[in-house]
Amino acid sequence: MKAATAYNVIQALSKDELPILYKMLGIKQPNQKKVSKKKKIISLEEAMDSILATYINND
Repeated sequence: MKAATAYNVIQALSKDELPILYKMLGIKQPNQKKVSKKKKIISLEEAMDSILATYINND
């Protein structure tokens, strides 16, 4: 089996199957990356209000 094939199979495993694989291999499971939340897209009016509030309050 090629390494690329093994990598693709491992990537396709579900989150429930990964701990089983690591246990079978006898290695510690690496920490999972936290999924960052996307910032909310604001409207033009909200952006202008925020900018104006920043400049008015800083004077």
